[in-house]
Amino acid sequence: MSDTQTETCRKGEISPAQPEATELRRSERARTLTEKGKELQEAKLKGLKRQYRIVYEKWRYYARLSKEIFSDEASQEELNELIHNIESSCSNVKAIYEELRQVQIPEQDLRRRIDVCISLSGFIVKRAQMHLEGHASDEIEEPWPDVGSVLDSTSSLSRPLSHQTKCSSTHSSIHSGKRNEAVAEAAACQEVLAVLEEQDREVSELQRLEAESKLRMAQFESEDLARKQAMQDKRRNLERLEEIKKLNAARARVRVYDQAEGDIEAAELKQDALSVIDNKVPDFISSSFVHKSLPAPTQVLHASSPSFIPKSQPVVHQDQNHLPQRTPQGSLYSPLMAQAQNGSDLVSTLAEVMSANRLPISEPALFTGDPLKFKDWRLSFETLIDRKNIPKNEKLYYLRKYLGGAAKKTVEGFFLLGTEEAYDSAWQLLEKRFGDPFIIGKSFRDKLHGWPKISSKDGCELREFTDFLKSCEAAMPHLKTLEVLNDCNENQRILLKLPDWLVSRWNRKVMEFRQVYGDYPKFKEFVDFLSNESDLACDPISSVQALRSVEATKPKYSRNQPSQAKTFYTNTTQSTFPACVFCKRTGHGLAKCRRFIEKDVQDRVKFVRTEKLCFGCLQTGHHSRRCENKSTCEKCQKRHPTCLHDDKFKEYQRSVVKESGDSKEKADGTEIVAVAITNTIRQEGPNTQTSTIIPVWVSSTKLPDQEILVYALLDTQSDTTFILDEVAQRLKVNMENASLQLSTMSSRSTTIRCHKVSGLQVRGHNSEKIIHLPAVFTREFIPVNRSHIPTSDTALKWPHLEQLANKIPPALDCEVGLLIGYNCQQALLPKEILFGEENHPYAQRTDLGWSIVGCSYPADDYGDAIGVSHRTLVCPVMPTVKPSVELKQEVHFVCRNVVKEVLPTDIIKALELDLTDHSADDNPVSQEDILFLSKVKEGVKHKEDGHLELPLPFKTENPSLPDNKQSAIHRLISLKRRLRRDKQYYEDYVHFMSDIISRGDAERVPSSELDNKSAWYIPHHGVYHPHKPGKIRVVFDCSARFQEASLNDHLLTGPDLTNTLVGVLCRFRKGPIAIMCDIERMFHQFHVTKEHQDYLRFLWWDNGNLDSKPSVYRMRVHLFGAASSPGCSNFGLKYLASQGHGSFSEEAIKFIQRSFYVDDGLTSVSTSAEAIHLVDEARALCKTGNLRLHKFVSNDMEVIATIPPEDCAQARDLDMALGELHIERALGVQWCIEADEFQFRVIVKKNPMTRRGVLSTVASVYDPLGFVAPFLLVGKQILQVLCKDKVSWDEDLPEHILPQWESWLRDLPHLADLKIPRSYLSSNFDRPVSYELHSFSDASLSGYGACSYLRATSETGQISCSLVIGKARVTPTKQTTIPRLELSAAVTSVRNGNIVKRELEIEDLQEYYWTDSRVVLGYVNNDAKRFHTFVANRIQRIRSSTCPAQWRHVSSENNPADYASRGLSAAQLKESNWLKGPDFLWQKILLCEEEVVRDLEITDPELRKTNIHTIRTKEIDLMVTRFAKFSDWSSLVRAVARLKRFVREFKGIQPRRNGMTSLEERKAAENVIIKIVQDDAFAEDIRHIKLQKENYLNKHSNLHRLSPFLDKEGLLRVGGRLTRSSLDYDVKHPALLPKKSHISALLVKHHHERIYHQGRGMTMNEIRANGIWILGCGSVVSSHIYKCVKCRRYRGTTEIQKMADLPEERTETSPPFTCCGIDCFGPFIVKEGRKELKRYGLLFTCLCSRAVHIETLDDLTTDAFINALRVFVAIRGPVRQIRCDQGTNFMGARREFSDLLRGMDQERVRAIGCEFVVNVPSASHMGGVWERQIRTIRSILNAMLDGSACRLDSTTLRTFLYETMAIINSRPLSVEHLHDPTGPEPLTPNHILTMKSSVIVPPPGNFDKQDLYLRKRWKRVQFLANEFWQRWKREYLLNLQLRQKWQRTSRNSQVNDIVILQDESAQRNEWKLARVVETYSSADGIVRKLKLLLSDTTLVKGKPHSRSVYLERPVHKVVTLIEAS
Repeated sequence: MSDTQTETCRKGEISPAQPEATELRRSERARTLTEKGKELQEAKLKGLKRQYRIVYEKWRYYARLSKEIFSDEASQEELNELIHNIESSCSNVKAIYEELRQVQIPEQDLRRRIDVCISLSGFIVKRAQMHLEGHASDEIEEPWPDVGSVLDSTSSLSRPLSHQTKCSSTHSSIHSGKRNEAVAEAAACQEVLAVLEEQDREVSELQRLEAESKLRMAQFESEDLARKQAMQDKRRNLERLEEIKKLNAARARVRVYDQAEGDIEAAELKQDALSVIDNKVPDFISSSFVHKSLPAPTQVLHASSPSFIPKSQPVVHQDQNHLPQRTPQGSLYSPLMAQAQNGSDLVSTLAEVMSANRLPISEPALFTGDPLKFKDWRLSFETLIDRKNIPKNEKLYYLRKYLGGAAKKTVEGFFLLGTEEAYDSAWQLLEKRFGDPFIIGKSFRDKLHGWPKISSKDGCELREFTDFLKSCEAAMPHLKTLEVLNDCNENQRILLKLPDWLVSRWNRKVMEFRQVYGDYPKFKEFVDFLSNESDLACDPISSVQALRSVEATKPKYSRNQPSQAKTFYTNTTQSTFPACVFCKRTGHGLAKCRRFIEKDVQDRVKFVRTEKLCFGCLQTGHHSRRCENKSTCEKCQKRHPTCLHDDKFKEYQRSVVKESGDSKEKADGTEIVAVAITNTIRQEGPNTQTSTIIPVWVSSTKLPDQEILVYALLDTQSDTTFILDEVAQRLKVNMENASLQLSTMSSRSTTIRCHKVSGLQVRGHNSEKIIHLPAVFTREFIPVNRSHIPTSDTALKWPHLEQLANKIPPALDCEVGLLIGYNCQQALLPKEILFGEENHPYAQRTDLGWSIVGCSYPADDYGDAIGVSHRTLVCPVMPTVKPSVELKQEVHFVCRNVVKEVLPTDIIKALELDLTDHSADDNPVSQEDILFLSKVKEGVKHKEDGHLELPLPFKTENPSLPDNKQSAIHRLISLKRRLRRDKQYYEDYVHFMSDIISRGDAERVPSSELDNKSAWYIPHHGVYHPHKPGKIRVVFDCSARFQEASLNDHLLTGPDLTNTLVGVLCRFRKGPIAIMCDIERMFHQFHVTKEHQDYLRFLWWDNGNLDSKPSVYRMRVHLFGAASSPGCSNFGLKYLASQGHGSFSEEAIKFIQRSFYVDDGLTSVSTSAEAIHLVDEARALCKTGNLRLHKFVSNDMEVIATIPPEDCAQARDLDMALGELHIERALGVQWCIEADEFQFRVIVKKNPMTRRGVLSTVASVYDPLGFVAPFLLVGKQILQVLCKDKVSWDEDLPEHILPQWESWLRDLPHLADLKIPRSYLSSNFDRPVSYELHSFSDASLSGYGACSYLRATSETGQISCSLVIGKARVTPTKQTTIPRLELSAAVTSVRNGNIVKRELEIEDLQEYYWTDSRVVLGYVNNDAKRFHTFVANRIQRIRSSTCPAQWRHVSSENNPADYASRGLSAAQLKESNWLKGPDFLWQKILLCEEEVVRDLEITDPELRKTNIHTIRTKEIDLMVTRFAKFSDWSSLVRAVARLKRFVREFKGIQPRRNGMTSLEERKAAENVIIKIVQDDAFAEDIRHIKLQKENYLNKHSNLHRLSPFLDKEGLLRVGGRLTRSSLDYDVKHPALLPKKSHISALLVKHHHERIYHQGRGMTMNEIRANGIWILGCGSVVSSHIYKCVKCRRYRGTTEIQKMADLPEERTETSPPFTCCGIDCFGPFIVKEGRKELKRYGLLFTCLCSRAVHIETLDDLTTDAFINALRVFVAIRGPVRQIRCDQGTNFMGARREFSDLLRGMDQERVRAIGCEFVVNVPSASHMGGVWERQIRTIRSILNAMLDGSACRLDSTTLRTFLYETMAIINSRPLSVEHLHDPTGPEPLTPNHILTMKSSVIVPPPGNFDKQDLYLRKRWKRVQFLANEFWQRWKREYLLNLQLRQKWQRTSRNSQVNDIVILQDESAQRNEWKLARVVETYSSADGIVRKLKLLLSDTTLVKGKPHSRSVYLERPVHKVVTLIEAS
């Protein structure tokens, strides 16, 4: 092979053994750089070289420094630092070198330096480690490696390593390059040779084994195998020879170039390489090759110099079949060196291999299906495995190894194949499933949207979130779906996950960006911003995170953890004992000091107190309360040191009862009960988990003086009361033996033996009230944890419970001896409850005392060792239990279940938040309110300093209260502890107290008045306002009780004098100029009379000095916390305003009286001048009572400018012109002053997805005026559904509710986009002249509501309309009718109108009420009817406030209240007319149609049913009644004729005679009958005719057009227009008969039968020809003919029913012929020999794809069908369902299959069996899917057989049938694209049967267009299958939607209908009569199939002769004669 061929082969263009050009794979094509790319690559290369020089010089510096360190005695720190510097600098050199390799082949100098760097670094590190280990002396003789001038200080990378001239360098570089190529070629040949040898050995062994195996099978094959083996050996020898030839040629070139390279650098390189080869040759390169094959001068190898191999260069597999066997000596030297090109790359190859061996083994990570990790994993897999030169089946194995989870399941099917195609297919599927850019982008967004909200103090969490956003930013250029992150709406969703402080900073950043660029910042700017903020938040020194981590290292005291578990700290560091503080000696502590222990206990305690030691651990620096390491007493097991134990501890027991001699109680009165210890390790601290355990005195009724102090557990879940055995014995009461069966949470019933005790009583620890206990049972153990007993210390830990510290005793030394169940209700009845914040404990008071219930943390942090459940059920049983001693040792562990139930009032408050609309008139004044007003009116007076003075409104004059000073002192001590703990709290508290003292609000009580008996001391505490951080308010606890008394108990609260919040807000919107202000310290501006000030005493330290003794102060003002203060302050404010009459304007007085809600004043006026005047007047008026108005806010800067700055709000300096936002809270509503708009500030808290969370979120939206009532209605409806479904409070939302709630929750922040103008009138609106109030109401099944709009008209005709108030509420859970709901909505509308009318105070306000319910209008306008109570009450409420004339009707589309009844989203609310009202209100003239209110129908269910007794008389014509009994006209005429004859004979007018009636008699009888009917039907018309009035008939009469007249016989006849005709008189003037008359029906029947049941026209002609004119004759005749049985029999049509829906089998996508229909057709005459035989066709039609399959039948027997069916199943696969008619062969096969399957495995039969579904007989239309195919087959066969001159044989017939099948299967299923030449090929069944079709673009499914051209048949099939089903659904299935006929639903046939059965083979009058005995309804409820009983005409003695015959037929085959109904 020539050099050119070798080079071509090496570059991968063509293999030497593969002369034909092979197509490069797409991934292996060489990359060609553009000019720009080359420039970039060169720039990158220069930069890398510059970096390489820098890092290499740094490494050389440390390498030179190492010699100096080793020469001296270096310290351990210096050696460690040296190792670190050498390793890090060497790593940097290698890293830069690797980057350089990726760009270009490194130069020889660089490769040598990397080798020297690696080897010398290893030597230095190894030697340094030996020095560290102390073995440096052993290696003292080891010389430094020869590294040339590396360690020379003068050497540098700025010049070559060698000292040769430029000329020699150039010459050397040329030879060096060629030499490298020769070495590389030699190395390649050597590697190929080594592999061939190993392969030969394996192949030889394999062939040997195969040969032995085959020899045993057939001896004669051995010779053939030997020959083949010889031939194979020859081929292998030729391969070896070829490779040896190339190897020797390369070595020759190496020697030539080595000789030419004689400079110093070459020598150095050779020497270095030689040393490397000798020491570090890899194991896989034999030493014989290194030392024997290559001459010594050529061993210049650099083991660590990797070569550059471009990634795009393909790996070439060279043919390995031309090298001979290697010689035994192992020498491969050959003199063919002239043909070699280059060889030095062998050095680079070996060096790279060695470098790779030193690295850790690299392998891809496990990919489990996360699309975000797919790209990274794919790159690592391709780099480490896919690019390796291994077969693809091995790559498939690795692919399986590094896949897991969903990814592995996706391609699991390919692992079974193990082919190259499987590997490629698996990758393609993985790319599509996990590598699709859209999927990856969606995964990014899903993870982003699912990111939890970041805590405000968690910097690490913020940094983690920022890192993820950076990854999103990096992926954006490659994932177009992520470009949506640039949108501001997406940014808003991300902001919801950030802390509020960070959102504020970003907001400021956005504003700056928009001012500069005018657009919203892109996602990149947002990520950069977060990156900076996260760096600040995670600063390791100054960030909050760092400071908190420092604090976290210190042990903290936790008061909320139980005391049952201890924390053990161990420390192995050596330390010395501190000196004893008592004897000053070392070696022991105070607790072990003998001198200290020898002293008396009192002296020891005094010493500890004097030295200020901790009473828990005897250490200094803290008190025992905060001690974390309390000692445990060895004597009593209490928490104090043993040396401080006192045996004389006083018991809390009034009378000590001596115990019996057998008592086993310990000396200290305690009992040790074995408890279980959990593995929970906690820091010990005080316990705050308490329950209702109260100390009580228990005694017997016989010995009430002998009381025992015990703790009693008040258990509301126990139905029995228990007492300890020992307590019962000490009480000396009679006990009866009893047995109990206890049922607890362990779900076991335990039988125990006990005693029954009666006659016990208890009282509270500090109470005298006696409670008698029912019968109690004794127990040896009551399962109560003593740590759950509440004490005074427990109360002091919570601010809201501090007042109870003096009411709950400390821990008493007594046992829990009593458990009181709910059979003693009096003991469990709560008298008072004190609540705290969420998850805080609460306190409750019973007659036995106060108890505290709850824990500091939720139940999941519950750390008690013992869990106790007090749910006990008892029943007496026989006593069989264990001994009582064992019970003491038994502890049951149970799960703690905490359920906090929400009170019903909470839900009512949330659902009816907007319905607090009762006026002040609705709240009548009580007698106490009257007393309050009289007291304050009598006692109010104006002081000299201007303040108003009001007395404390006591219920009784000067009440006598107990002295509670000690209780106040106790509370003050508790406050003192908190003040010492919290410095900021202390400073704020002292400032507040100093302020009220300096202002004179409080004063120190003079010493002379301290003994005043009428005094009360009030405890106090501080609270912070949630919206005003840092501002404290000291609240005086006037509810604090002492001896069952408190100050508030004696104070009158007074009436509610506060203005309504809704009214203040409504008036705030009236004018364009708005003003808002506040009264400074309102309560404190009203003073208390002198004689009442001693009731307001409190304790405080002078100047806030906590170390001083507290002094007695008293308040001089009405204070926060007193029940009377709100009433007094409101009365004082209104009193002050009333005193201003005559001195101040009425507007100012009205402003003070009507526009203040407590201390907040809001009003609006028309002009700035009015506003300025009002402010001045109001300030002056308030100043008369020393009230200061401040914090003024207005939307008019002119008004603000007139107010002093100190009286304005803090945001006054904001400039509206500059766009600075200024938002104030106006009574809780957000008011944007600049825009003068109301807004909603929605902060969505992350509440749990539970019913409790839903309630909390819905109730958190504050909307007093109902601006967003339709939106809130949706949330309330969700809450109502949860209540209906009885979902528990902490249960996750159901799946059907969760999406609705999440949607509403996502929509909630959009309320911030809603802007509501504050003023009803716009700024450019002229002066209004009239106002109208329009109130709308509406209701639906989901809700009802109302809304009111203020419509104003200006002088110039301008119209303004604005929403005043809106309300929406859910419907009651009880089913209620729509009229009642509409009526409730109308009541709400009236209430709205009353509120607005009362609060707005507009004169001549016109009111209108609108509803779209005419029923409500009827109710309101009704005056006569009586209604049920519900409706009557609401009508009375409506009529009491409105009049019917005010109510009008509005269409539903124009009714805005419709939104309040159904709900809206935030976007819909913004776009709707809810806020501005309907369009017709904006018209200048309201055009209202006059409504005609209809009377209520009698059937209205709301009308009260009344019994009315009336007597009505009516003359009834008996003859007309008797006529109805005749069914034939002739019979009636004969009867009347005989009757007339009898009358004439009876009167003697004619003689008697018998016989038939004559014609005259019958004619006269007919006239009589007609006249009687006319008199009854046309009485009014006849009366008018007889009077002969002009225009005698009413024009609305039915006879008006007939000109009727009375003939001489009194018959009413038709006058008409034929008077002058020659027709008979009866024909010209027929007698009139009414339409609805029995006589008319008899006449129609009579004449219809006379003309033998002819049609309607002939019947009508016959009637009129006989002198009868029936009004509406046509309809009467048609009705009769329709019901006529004979007409139905002769001409009636068969029943037609609406076409049924398609069965499921025709609409589901299933494989072809899974469900099919079958039918036979034929016969066909075939010829076999001389015989002519009949053959039939069997058609199988796929119900889904409409494909057909045809088989031939020899006959129509069952056997022939079964055989054909077996053939069909063998070809087309199993069939799940077969539909057919009831052919005999089909039914026979069905029966045979059923019989055979009964004996088989039923489970397997159900799995694989075939279901036969048969149609009803004679219902070919039910099998139209195959009947139509048979028609097509016949059409095709007729065309095929048209030219056939002779008979067919069986083979030809089968061929024709198959060709027919192919033609049918090629017919199009749809005609969508038949006429479109560019459209896709029409869809045919062959698309799914043969998979042969053209490409349809774009391709559906999971396969693309390329799959058609692959050699993988399965992928082609899958693509076409997917395409078929997609197009089948799109083009064919939807076309089946229409019903081509039978669209209407007809009457369903019913049982007992009489029908005739259609028989096409018989005449119609021969069709058989039948009766319907059973009907079969389809899924839609329509009857399409009947079961009939045929009539039997052969009767024997009146009974049927033969058996009854039952048939099933479709309704289309019967004609109904008589309907059953």
